Amino acid sequence: MPLSGRAKWFIIALGSLGFIGLCLLLTLLGTLLWPSQSFRGGATVQLGKEVASRGMVQVNQHHDGATEPAVAGGVECHAFKPYPGRPEQYAYFKIDPKLKETGTNEVMVQVEYFDGEAGGNFRLDYDSHNGNSKDQGAYTQSKEKVYLKGTQRWRKGRFLLDDGRFEGRQNDGADFRITVVGTQFFLRSVTLTRE
Repeated sequence: MPLSGRAKWFIIALGSLGFIGLCLLLTLLGTLLWPSQSFRGGATVQLGKEVASRGMVQVNQHHDGATEPAVAGGVECHAFKPYPGRPEQYAYFKIDPKLKETGTNEVMVQVEYFDGEAGGNFRLDYDSHNGNSKDQGAYTQSKEKVYLKGTQRWRKGRFLLDDGRFEGRQNDGADFRITVVGTQFFLRSVTLTRE
């Protein structure tokens, strides 16, 4: 018995919906199982007893950028180590070259920190296109500073960089560093996302 025209259209519509659903499922699985190395998902470093990183690594650990595993507020993190003769403390980070754009990199950097003691502050020093400074922009200070208030909580500071050069011109080939003034500092994570 031949199918009616209406039944044929119903079968075609059902098959099309099934095909679209299968394509969406495969796309979702591909995203979950094989994440792309791009700023969309963010480049990140998570610090603790073990260090986990994707698209970015901490560098210059044997000089003025040394940190060490610690616990603050009940959470694993890293504490900055003072360097002899320097009033500021640093942690340096290098971005995977595959994630950098030629020209200007516009990124948001999020720093997760423990707000332990009042009185200090931190900023980012980053490799920029500012050619007017003595270091030709390798250590440009971020417009934003985060002031520590001693709330005894984990908090997040955000920095918008709109002229990132990121050619590894800082110590140990770093693209940026966190610079802390005036207090002990605990860092849990650093994340970059493309703006």
